Amino acid sequence: MRAKLPWLLLLLLMTTVVKAQTSSISGVVVAKEDNLPMPGVTIRVSGTSTGTQTDVDGKFKIDVSQGAKLVASFIGYTTQEIPVTSQTNYKITLVAEAKALQELVVVGYGEQNRRTVTGAISSVSAEQIKNIPSPSPDQLLQGRSPGVQVSAGSGEPGSAIMVRVRGATSINASSEPLYVIDGVPIVSQNLARSTFGQPSNPLADLNPSDIESMEILKDASATAIYGARAANGVILITTKRGKAGKPTISISSYVGTSKAWKDPNDLRVDGPTFERLQNEASANNWVDTYGSLTALNPSGAAYRAPYANPDGAINTNWIDPIMQRGALYNIDASVSGGNEKIKYLVSGNTFKQEGIMKPTLFDRKTFRTNLDFNASDAIKLGTSIFYSTSKRNRIQNGNNINSALANAFFYPSNIPIYNADGTYNRPVWESPVAIVNETDYLMNTDRIIGNVYGDWKIANGLVFRTNWSLDNNYISENQYSNTNLTAGAGVGGTATNSVVRDFNWINENVLTYQTRIAGKHNLNILIGNTLQKNVSNSTSATGSGFPSNSFRTIAAAAVKNSTADETAWGISSFFGRVNYDFAKKYLFTGNLRYDGSSRFGANNRWGMFPSASVGWAVSEENFMKNVKAISELKVRASYGVTGNQGGIGNFASLGLWGGQRGGLRGGGGVTPGAGGSAAYADYPGFNPIQLANPDLKWETTAQLDFGVDVGLFHDKLNVTFDYYNKQTKDMLLEVPVPRSTGYSTLLQNYGEMENKGFEIGINASPVQTEKFSWNIAFNLSRNKNLVKKLAAPITLFSREYVRIEEGYPLFSFYVHEQLGVDEQTGDIIWNTGNDEVFNVNTDRFLTGQNAWPDFQGGLTNTFNYKGFDLMAFIQYSYGNDVFNYNRYFFEHGGERTTGYSAQQLDRWQQPGDKTDIPRLARKNYDTNFRPSRHIEDASYLRLKNISLGYAVPKSLTSKIGIGSLRVYVSGQNVLTFTKYTGLDPEVSVSPSETIQGIDQGVMPQPRVWMGGINLTF
Repeated sequence: MRAKLPWLLLLLLMTTVVKAQTSSISGVVVAKEDNLPMPGVTIRVSGTSTGTQTDVDGKFKIDVSQGAKLVASFIGYTTQEIPVTSQTNYKITLVAEAKALQELVVVGYGEQNRRTVTGAISSVSAEQIKNIPSPSPDQLLQGRSPGVQVSAGSGEPGSAIMVRVRGATSINASSEPLYVIDGVPIVSQNLARSTFGQPSNPLADLNPSDIESMEILKDASATAIYGARAANGVILITTKRGKAGKPTISISSYVGTSKAWKDPNDLRVDGPTFERLQNEASANNWVDTYGSLTALNPSGAAYRAPYANPDGAINTNWIDPIMQRGALYNIDASVSGGNEKIKYLVSGNTFKQEGIMKPTLFDRKTFRTNLDFNASDAIKLGTSIFYSTSKRNRIQNGNNINSALANAFFYPSNIPIYNADGTYNRPVWESPVAIVNETDYLMNTDRIIGNVYGDWKIANGLVFRTNWSLDNNYISENQYSNTNLTAGAGVGGTATNSVVRDFNWINENVLTYQTRIAGKHNLNILIGNTLQKNVSNSTSATGSGFPSNSFRTIAAAAVKNSTADETAWGISSFFGRVNYDFAKKYLFTGNLRYDGSSRFGANNRWGMFPSASVGWAVSEENFMKNVKAISELKVRASYGVTGNQGGIGNFASLGLWGGQRGGLRGGGGVTPGAGGSAAYADYPGFNPIQLANPDLKWETTAQLDFGVDVGLFHDKLNVTFDYYNKQTKDMLLEVPVPRSTGYSTLLQNYGEMENKGFEIGINASPVQTEKFSWNIAFNLSRNKNLVKKLAAPITLFSREYVRIEEGYPLFSFYVHEQLGVDEQTGDIIWNTGNDEVFNVNTDRFLTGQNAWPDFQGGLTNTFNYKGFDLMAFIQYSYGNDVFNYNRYFFEHGGERTTGYSAQQLDRWQQPGDKTDIPRLARKNYDTNFRPSRHIEDASYLRLKNISLGYAVPKSLTSKIGIGSLRVYVSGQNVLTFTKYTGLDPEVSVSPSETIQGIDQGVMPQPRVWMGGINLTF
């Protein structure tokens, strides 16, 4: 016993020493992005089995020895090691992993983790759109997002782009989405006074290289936070911002060249062929009239062909003199960096693109500064300032007798370009060569988009943000028609100058609160209000009678006129949103917005726009943990109501008086007060021009959405599927009223429209190794549009080729239905209705053909091998029809003196011929005929972009002081596969709410080849 006592005393002493070296410490773990406590974080002592977890308040307590290390870990966050010192309380901040940060998606007024999003949102990143030669960001969306239809109305640089998110919701109002850049809802409609056949695109003022990401909000759950302007979807554009770290200088540049991907000369016939066809048509008409070619006419004259020697005809090329190989270049430069206090990004850009037709040009220069400043732990300030200046040289483009391309087809090849005295030969319309050589039109745009924000962190999880923004546009247009043009020849030259200033300011105040309750209940509450006002004024002056073509300012004109106007609108809004999830498994989002707009009647000035959505993250359930193949499975559903106030007049609800006669609603011109001056002799006058409608209110669109998100094989394959049903009612339409009112129409809420369809998005990474990777992105969409209610059918476009009618979709064509060509006679077989007798006035039908595609989408393949990268992007549209209006004029069977299209060569010539082009004879080509054969299937598959690049190894670039260096070559619109016989299956005469899929003299998309370099220091 006595021998054991020393050992017991020694053991007791050692235990006492150990206890003296071990102490109890406590602390809290917070997330860096929001400084909120994090429950469930594992805290362990490095190298031991000792550990614990944070409680619901993110707090922990643990016994640890001095000199040891604590290890804090949580899924989705970078593991932290914290040395234990003499202090007894610790604050540990965990930073989200890069992959987790990539899961963040921008939503209205904030960000949200993609896995907890219950709305339908698509994203397009900077990586997907880099180095693509596009003047505007909206065109970059084409084929990259399911549910988004993007069509370039023409190949003219800087011209309008049609964007439709899940179909079109309006007829008179706008169907364009709302664009929000860094929180600023911007002006996106054309502000120019001269459209030149294609409106200009305000989004071309932006620099696509500044973009970090674009999010497309599609269903009501995602868009309802924008209320009265969200029925057509919302596109959120986030620009790049500085990051903490050493300054980074980036320089990128590309140069290229462009030309038409399809030669317009292939669509024409040469001079000798033109004369032979004219002779054939003349002979057939003589036989039809007099029985045989040898018969005499009533005056006793024998038949004589119009052209005695077709083989000797001249062959003028009208196309080549008006076309050009367009040059293209772009230079981007930026510097970014910062520290924990301040982060900055400054960028500049110059972009210049010549069109494929003379003398079209788009030249833009931009400058951007983005700053973020942490004034203290509670106050954060920042600003985004963007300035753009651009100029456009333009010519008439499409659907106009002064369109150069249309007139190059109008003019037959057997006449010369110039007369003997050197003047332009213009037997009918304006010479296409004169149009490109003599047109003098310049549009200059200066634009500032900016905002200043301040964040105040009132308490943990409670943040107040105030934001002031502006969008200021200044546009000047100068046009001069000299005496070498028909427009200026008889009046000594004409000039028009106009100036437009559009100023838009916005103030937003948002309070956000987010918290975790009991470790599993995550709550985010947002409330806010918005005030916005837009003021637009314009001044224009015209002059004629100039001393010579060297004097082009209106001050030198003999006759001068001028006009000016100003208009304004405003909106006030209150909104709120609740995001809740339980253990990231059961998800809910509710939105409510209350908007008041000056545009609507006194009885309906305010509108309520609610939405709700739910989601179930099935993959987070315990019973799914052992299903290793499924990394994510989420089902979601949403329903909500959004509004539309775009595209109507600012005072559409008011009874208006003015100094002009009539107008659309008063029986005169196409707009209120467009019937001319109300003055009588030398006395001024005014009169009523519009009836009041105090009940006028928003169009409303209710949308139901069901979606599924699936991630397989550790997210190597991700699939998103959505089905939606959009019902629009209370459409803003011009409804006929009794003539006894003194007016013809009144803008009212009348009409209903439906859009429903589905979307599929697939992202896959089949191969991911250290040296080689292969990524695939594919999307497919289908939208079915239907006009459900209309006061009366509406016929549109030249010769009423377009008709809007109940039971049919928008963009439907109204034609005489050609069933074929009689193989024995070569004459047209018409659909005659019920009486078997063709009547040109009554036997006209909606045939079911329209411009909507049955399916559309895109496929991107990206390959990386060591330092090489290859990207191929294919865009497609299937089932869309285009009315080839060119054929109406150029497939004329001899009834006009204009040139012939190549289709005329496929005409019926003898019994047994199988063709849909009838015999050359007057009875088949009456100018009142609207044959359905001119409607063509314009489905296409287009290799939209392909690029091959090489990144020089850093082991080499570091030796010359370069951070990274990449060189590449790229092509755009490289290959197009289509049955459409025109120049481009994508173009249309003018992007509008009601007219799409009509091709007439429109500049086609260019094929672009270019090379570039990207540098960072």
